[in-house]
Amino acid sequence: MDVNQKQTVIALNQLIEVDMDSERACMAGARDVRNAELRDILTSTADTCRASARELQSMVSAMGGEPSDRGSMNAMFARGWMAFRHMLSPNDDDAVLGMCEREEEAARRQYQSVLMKTLPPDATAAVQRQYEALRQHHDRLHAMRGMQIH
Repeated sequence: MDVNQKQTVIALNQLIEVDMDSERACMAGARDVRNAELRDILTSTADTCRASARELQSMVSAMGGEPSDRGSMNAMFARGWMAFRHMLSPNDDDAVLGMCEREEEAARRQYQSVLMKTLPPDATAAVQRQYEALRQHHDRLHAMRGMQIH
């Protein structure tokens, strides 16, 4: 594997981790919210993140790299904090939504960072497509945050 492929594998693995973090945050959020529309949005977002991670894992494997199979430690701690907070205030959909929105914002920043790198054309196209889907999900979450959902 040449240097460019190694750099691409590292960048894609970063995105895999962020996708897994977002998937887990959204699934946890979907379990915790009472609002059915919000639950559907979070579940759909989690499904998209899972599919994105799988696509990137396949790309990494095809390049001869070892695809990441877990999220980041920071996100794990954040989900733990959110679970604790939810125990204290179990009917706060807005707090759950805020946590999910923060995960999506972190993912968005990571995707933007990777898109600034020189990647093979197929990787760039996949990352750009996934970034656009991520933006749409983030915008939907942000719009729900401003609504009275309680």
